[in-house]
Amino acid sequence: MKFSTKNETAEDIKVESVQPFFGEAWEQALARLPSSIDLEESARSAKALLRRREVKSAVDLLRLVLAYTVCDWSLRLVGAWYALIGLGSLSDVAVLKRVRGCQAWLGRLIFAILQARRVQLVQRVGVRLRIMDGTAVSQPGSPGTDWRVHLSLDLGGLCLDGVEVTDDRTGETFVHCPTRPGDIRVGDRGYAFAGSIGPVLASEGWLVVRIDWQNLRLEKPEGMRVDLSAHLQQMCLAEPVREQAVYLNTPQGRFALRWIIAALPQEVADQARRRLRKRYRKKGKTPDQRTLLAAGFILLLTNLPSQEWPAKEVLKLYRIRWQVEVCIKRLKSILRLDQVRAQHPKLAQVYLLGKLLAALLVDELVQQAQRQCPAWFGMTERPVSLWRLTTLFFDGLRDAVRGTITLPMVLEALPSLRRFLCDTPRKRPQQLTHARALLARLSGC
Repeated sequence: MKFSTKNETAEDIKVESVQPFFGEAWEQALARLPSSIDLEESARSAKALLRRREVKSAVDLLRLVLAYTVCDWSLRLVGAWYALIGLGSLSDVAVLKRVRGCQAWLGRLIFAILQARRVQLVQRVGVRLRIMDGTAVSQPGSPGTDWRVHLSLDLGGLCLDGVEVTDDRTGETFVHCPTRPGDIRVGDRGYAFAGSIGPVLASEGWLVVRIDWQNLRLEKPEGMRVDLSAHLQQMCLAEPVREQAVYLNTPQGRFALRWIIAALPQEVADQARRRLRKRYRKKGKTPDQRTLLAAGFILLLTNLPSQEWPAKEVLKLYRIRWQVEVCIKRLKSILRLDQVRAQHPKLAQVYLLGKLLAALLVDELVQQAQRQCPAWFGMTERPVSLWRLTTLFFDGLRDAVRGTITLPMVLEALPSLRRFLCDTPRKRPQQLTHARALLARLSGC
């Protein structure tokens, strides 16, 4: 097979006999899990599968959970689907109890996948760049944040290498994903505090993190505090980038770091200050003049060696951090990570963990695509679109979970689906039913 365009040259890519990444069978979707995972044993030890009535195996239970999380069906519709494909007969209440009990099990599955993935990634030669960020998730009807999903993106492997789901009281920190020697951890201002930075430095990892002018106490070698705002005032147009050696005290010890200051273009700085003033006005406050001054700069803290990583290269490295934001956007837009459909805490966690498990399976498919068509991922003029690739793979995974459901199958099984398709009795009458009854009486007159 050859893809040709007007702009191709003699060195354009040829793809011979590309095999499908997945079939329609559920068994082929399960093949994406690491071979080290024993579904039956893990489900039993996590107490997710204690009674096998109507749910005969851990494979069926996992499919049931993914039907709820990946297909975004209601509990009743999941029960109807479960009966339709011949797996068993479960009421919506039974589906609720089965799914809600899988919280610990899904966590173990995700941990096992990440452990296997980390072993593979560590074996690769070269720079290992790990970008971290978190995203807020709200439950239906909630005006604020109920859950936070913390993600670590391995840019070289184009995959997630760390995930964690916490409540709204847990903030962003590098501690969520352990650091190994040689890792380059990149984070925004949410990660710039001593308790987050210290473990990275103590683990012999490299660090690039953006800071504010007042959130860290940076010191000179003799122990005096560095006046960050004074340094910003001394910056001039002839010196757009400056760096200084500083020290930072953390719970893990005192470390030597580089403080890099880069002035933003005047237009960008003015926009940042306007946004800052607008945000403060909403709160009925006035921003500090030092805060307004710092809004026109990028302040980075790093321990990367200056010989190999000049200040301008560190700034380029930090700009790559935006890729984790794009990854989160894909998870929310394509996998609907932020559309939690449950109020119960355990059920909400199962929903989020099921989405993250699906994201890890999609990552496996992306990596297979990278192995089959490596040149696509190395092109700079026409790079492969991870957005479109993720959309195709997620749709394929969802089809594998759902299975084949035809209209004749639904019509034939319709009489046995009454418990799932008809509403339960409720105090407030349904207007459509009463309207149709009224029309029937009028027509009989």
